[in-house]
Amino acid sequence: MDHATGFSTGRHRRTIFAASFLAPAFFLALALPLIFNGLNRGRGAADSLNYHEKAIRTFASQFPHPDLSDYLSATTPGYHLLLSLVARFISDQRLHLQLASAALSALLIATLASACAWRMRRAMSPFGVLAVCLPFLCSIYVLSSGVWLLPDNAAWFALLGVLLLALRRSQHFGVFVAAGLLMVVLVLTRQIHIWAAGVIWIGAWLGAGAARSESPLFSRHDIGGRTIPRITRTTLAFLLTLPAFAVLFYFYKLWGGLTPPSFKPMHGARIQWAGPALDLSLLAVAGCFYFEFWRAAFGKLTREQPVLLVAVAAGGFLLAVLPNTTHDPASGRVTGIFHAVKALPDIADHTSILFPPLAALGAVILFSFLRAMNPRARWVMLGALLGFSIANSVNPQLWQRYHEPFILMWIILASSLAVWGGSAAKPGRLAVIGPLALAALLAFVSYRGIFHERVATDAHFTPGNVEPAALSPSQSRSDHPIGPRDFATLR
Repeated sequence: MDHATGFSTGRHRRTIFAASFLAPAFFLALALPLIFNGLNRGRGAADSLNYHEKAIRTFASQFPHPDLSDYLSATTPGYHLLLSLVARFISDQRLHLQLASAALSALLIATLASACAWRMRRAMSPFGVLAVCLPFLCSIYVLSSGVWLLPDNAAWFALLGVLLLALRRSQHFGVFVAAGLLMVVLVLTRQIHIWAAGVIWIGAWLGAGAARSESPLFSRHDIGGRTIPRITRTTLAFLLTLPAFAVLFYFYKLWGGLTPPSFKPMHGARIQWAGPALDLSLLAVAGCFYFEFWRAAFGKLTREQPVLLVAVAAGGFLLAVLPNTTHDPASGRVTGIFHAVKALPDIADHTSILFPPLAALGAVILFSFLRAMNPRARWVMLGALLGFSIANSVNPQLWQRYHEPFILMWIILASSLAVWGGSAAKPGRLAVIGPLALAALLAFVSYRGIFHERVATDAHFTPGNVEPAALSPSQSRSDHPIGPRDFATLR
């Protein structure tokens, strides 16, 4: 090992390179056949055809002066502008645009796998790292964005880069410059992720810390001491993230709000109080499959801070009891886990019986993961989850596609940080069984959500003429084409 850089040599380095190749190769093996076969089914194909491809082609035709005042996407136009350059200067064939979008997704997955492999290199083989990352690859929301023209994976890519920079132990001017530039790219791609600036500030405040250290949750020594250097770093990081806020302000003034005018009825700012409960519930469902990575830390928590463990479980329970968590398409609670909510009883037409126990379990798994990490990483990862959950609670549409990829990415990174921090330093071969089982489950969901949905057709949407209404979920699976009223149920 090179002690100057902390980078392992020999077989450990080969593990990192192999995992960085295997993960995107596996993803492309799933995505490319669907692209070359011209598959045109399901929500991803429908959104691509009716919204994002039209925005890309419009910007390409308007080059070099694209009209950003209103277009067929609820997101900022970074992804569409990038693909419009491909359409303008390389090829405007749909196949080639899809291949360019798939390449972005492959880079996202390669980055995630390499970040995990770097931290797990002494404990797991490249195939073990691939198994840990596999659920993310198999998620229908990640796969759809890699097959069709959707901006989701481009935003996750920029967000992952910001998070990895905040997790770096070395925090200096160059890191803050890179993080500030990435924040601009991120906000240009998806405006709601402005919250990620807070993660950069947390990383700057914390500075360097021990890579491997054992300490209870939460010690004041983790965030205190040497106040002047901390304030200096955080102020510098804050100043270098201001351009991202300037970008957001520009679009806010241009649109008269936080989304293009066509999408204000669907995505206008309104608090969705059930957002944190959904995130904790998804964390519970997926986190159970990563039990081996937080099991030891959970044991330490029960011995060291049992009162804290009971308190966080109660807090998670309350977060799911206080807001309305029933199935309600009109309130944006309609996709993913809400299909199960609809099939189960609820209490007083207000509380799903599914959410409170799942949210309580999710809170316990969250704090077990945090206990497994070193003190510095746990504050960054906690800040990331809190920032994400709060920001996405401002969107009235609680569609699972806005939440699931981040929760999976968070769990995968948390597992690697648990190994790196020492609490799961030697995960056995059984540790990969859970992630592989989750990947199989998500792959089945992806298969059903793509091959058993309707053929997508052009609904002839134009800016100012977007139809957000939807049929009931029971009507979405059929051999009939997807029409203009079907989109929300497929999201």
